[in-house]
Parts: sequence; structure tokens; C-alpha cells
Amino acid sequence: MTATAHALVAGAIASKFPDPVTAASLSLLSHFIMDTVPHWDIGTSWRNRSKRVTGLLAILETVVGIGIAFFVFKSTVALPILALSIFFSLLPDWLETPWYIFFAHQKKHTPPSSASVAEQMAYAIYKTENLFHAKTSYPLGLVTQIVTVVFFLLLLK
Repeated sequence: MTATAHALVAGAIASKFPDPVTAASLSLLSHFIMDTVPHWDIGTSWRNRSKRVTGLLAILETVVGIGIAFFVFKSTVALPILALSIFFSLLPDWLETPWYIFFAHQKKHTPPSSASVAEQMAYAIYKTENLFHAKTSYPLGLVTQIVTVVFFLLLLK
């Protein structure tokens, strides 16, 4: 899912559950639940473009998504709780980023047997997080995200 989708659902969770531990825990859990829905995101087909372009697109989309979530929920949620919820909703994607930045490339899908501990750990986090991913192409994958976000917004209303 896009960072925008995760951040919006985290905002809805924070507005429904103002306790910081509950909001953060449910926001983290929502990330994995949402990622099981077939979706498109900036990381889809990343091997078809440069890391620099993918990274810049991902950063831009994350900043925009966080901004939208703050704009939508700032009047109904305490800002520290909102920030905490958004942070935890995006954390799994951020934890897999070192694999993409430092180790993976267009022709490298797994670490070599001689890989460093850091590379092996980065890959393990990447693989664990991706157990939950269900990908599909654009534009269908964008439609499934919109439907998923609307579902959660209505559920948490």
C-alpha cells in the first residue's frame, strides 16, 4: 500500500482509539492487514527504474501522505497520538528500506552466501515484511487501495 493509505487508516485508528499504546499497536497491525489486499505502490516494479527515482518518489509520496493524514485528522486527534499512529503504520516499510538502498539492485534478488550480517538482516526483514504483500498492477492496485481505505474509514467512524 502507499504511505498515504497507511497514514490515513492510522489517523482513523487514532481518532477511534486515543490510548497511545492501543493506537500504535492497531496501526502497526493494520499495515500488515492492508498489505494482504492486492495493491500497487511506489515499490511495485522498482527494478524497472533507478533507485534514485524510486527513492525520491517514495519520499515524496510519504511526505504527502503524512501531510494529508495530519490535515484530515488534526482537529479530532491529539497530534502526538496521531504522529505515533502514523509512525507505527509506516514502520514496516521503513524497516525494509535498507535492503533496497544498500544491497538490492536490478539483478540481485537474494544476498550471496558470503553476505555480511547487516545484509542478511536487511534481507530477512525485507522477506518477512513481504510475506504479507499482495501486489497487482496500476491502475487496479490503486483502486483496491482506495476501496480498502474507504472500508477502514467507515469501519472506524
